[in-house]
Amino acid sequence: MPVISQRIKYQQMFAEGKIVNIGCGEDPAGFGEHAVHVDLDVYNHPNFVRADAHNLPFKDDEFDTAILGDILEHAEDPVKMLSEAGRVAKKVVATVYEEWRLRGDKEAQIQKFYSDEKKLGFDNHIDYLRSLPDFKDKIVEVIDDHVVSHHPHLHMFTEDGLKEIIDKAGLEVIIFKKYQEGEAEGRAVYNWLIVVQKKA
Repeated sequence: MPVISQRIKYQQMFAEGKIVNIGCGEDPAGFGEHAVHVDLDVYNHPNFVRADAHNLPFKDDEFDTAILGDILEHAEDPVKMLSEAGRVAKKVVATVYEEWRLRGDKEAQIQKFYSDEKKLGFDNHIDYLRSLPDFKDKIVEVIDDHVVSHHPHLHMFTEDGLKEIIDKAGLEVIIFKKYQEGEAEGRAVYNWLIVVQKKA
């Protein structure tokens, strides 16, 4: 049985009612057969909708819970993405990665990933993804990294910065917790669990 990460456990713990999983990626993370899964890349998931998380094609309060699982750090506009999630759902559950590594130049990072994949014998990113067991039968189409970043984190969040984003998105905090997810490169890796709702 695969090990479920703490961030997925938290997402599942606080998800309830009608769920939209925004930026679902290759793994819908067990939110039930009726959950709606959203991504710009195209996956073979049930109830899949291709959409930009900054501009969702859903009605106000169409869902009870919106999930943002480790995607705010990839957002061009985190305030807009969080605001949209808060518009379409009564509650937003987000896990956010604490980025402590040096990010460097976005384009340089993307080129390095492409170069690394070519060294492994793949001509493009989708062929590489299709070589991975978790992706093989799920991935249909991938947006080019020059259009939407898959790899580098565009933001390095702090606790105060996240709280400012939540406020600017017109939301208020229900839960704001920092927890250790594991270790990497000899250092502790932390995530935030954030549960928010529209301001009263």
